[in-house]
Amino acid sequence: MCFRGHLLSRMSTSPSAAPHKTESVDRVPLREKIGLGLGKVVADGTHGTLHVLVNPIFNMTLGLNPALISLVVFIQRFWDAMLDPIVGQFSDNFRSRWGRRRPLLLASAVPLALLFGALWWFPAGASESMLFWHLLLVSLVFYAAHSLYAMPLGGLMVEATDDYHERTRLAGLTLAFGFAFQIGSQWLFKLTQLDVFSDQISGLRWVTGGCVVLFLIAGLLPVFMCRERHYKRIAVKQPRTSLRKNLKMIGDNRSFKALLGARFVSSFGYNIVGMLGIYMNTYYVFGGDLKGAAFAYGFLGSAFHVAAIVMSLLVYPAIARRLGKKRTLQVAAGVLIAGCLSKIIVYQPGNPWLQFIVLGTNGAAIAGLSLMTNAMLGDVADQDEWRTGLRREALFSSLLSWFEKAGNSLGSLIAGFILVWIGFNAKLGAQSAQTLLFMKYSYVLAPLIGALLALYFIRRYELTETGAYQIKEELARRRAAAAAEIPPGAQSS
Repeated sequence: MCFRGHLLSRMSTSPSAAPHKTESVDRVPLREKIGLGLGKVVADGTHGTLHVLVNPIFNMTLGLNPALISLVVFIQRFWDAMLDPIVGQFSDNFRSRWGRRRPLLLASAVPLALLFGALWWFPAGASESMLFWHLLLVSLVFYAAHSLYAMPLGGLMVEATDDYHERTRLAGLTLAFGFAFQIGSQWLFKLTQLDVFSDQISGLRWVTGGCVVLFLIAGLLPVFMCRERHYKRIAVKQPRTSLRKNLKMIGDNRSFKALLGARFVSSFGYNIVGMLGIYMNTYYVFGGDLKGAAFAYGFLGSAFHVAAIVMSLLVYPAIARRLGKKRTLQVAAGVLIAGCLSKIIVYQPGNPWLQFIVLGTNGAAIAGLSLMTNAMLGDVADQDEWRTGLRREALFSSLLSWFEKAGNSLGSLIAGFILVWIGFNAKLGAQSAQTLLFMKYSYVLAPLIGALLALYFIRRYELTETGAYQIKEELARRRAAAAAEIPPGAQSS
């Protein structure tokens, strides 16, 4: 009790002193960083490209009811979210001569890439009912493969380093890889409209086919470029535990619950109206001109991801080093609030380029929320090992993913019904003034409320830089004692 109680109290109350210097042994090699970054391209790119294309293709081009699309997106994301903790638990308990992460990446990379391509190979001339069932059924299998890839990858990222600041730098770099790919994904809808294709559906299949090849290669490379740091030293020796028992133990972690709450409410608020960005651009700003809106939105979506890359690589890591991760997360939520308020002013019919302000601040905010919560996962996993003796990186990563996707799912379900409720009809082209007004203020209020609630949850996060390094030192002592076959209780407290 003497050491544990002292450390527990200092862990959450000690202010961060001067930033610690990362030791060379804790730095992640460049080869491994690139491998994890390529994995992030696949994990985020497959899911993100589906999100980018689903409404422009299935609603704007093929005329599928937006409420049906929202229902599909809700089901697929709910299914994906339900799978994540199960797969994360499976990965943590998996044992093989090659580790517990990389064999699962190898097994899932090829099916994931091929199923992404299958999403866009619906029957020619398909009815609305057939489009709905194709999108739903292929999505369910696609997301099963996605979870089997993304959860072991998340575990690899969490365990890649034991250092507080290196975790932030690594999270920023891997996010930048994902955002860099998604700059290109913003242009995919425009590419499907090029005159070199006989029609837009033919263009869609050529463009997404190229994505399949990229996802296949990038998905396999992390298997050979990355390592599992804790497998032979710790994980292979720890007992297999049930999901129910693990969830009960993790439920006592106050800091982790704060991260889950912040990610859920921000994701929910943002995704209620996340799809409205392209609708605001197309119908509020461009008056229903699909081609003009698609060209502009390519630049606007790129602005979102360029801002996200710059903030992930340069700005947020610097802020976190000076202010700590908790305050940096609060800064990101504040940026999202500013972006929400700016929508009232910058959305003007016929003036598309003012949208750069909104898309840039949104990119900066979402990057910060994602970066800092992912950077905090390693600290939380160390705290969990300090308390329980177990390494459960993939489960922690999967639960954070579950709460984010639960927010996505509920938000996406509501989003399509909002479009129906405000009177939106894609067949009309230009929409009524009342519909556009309701669309605009829905786009403002939902993410604003989510960001304010996220600030409330972030306040409850306890771990500081000082506490994280104290836990790291204690874990190092325990591991050294175990390696020397000296009982941990023999160490002085």
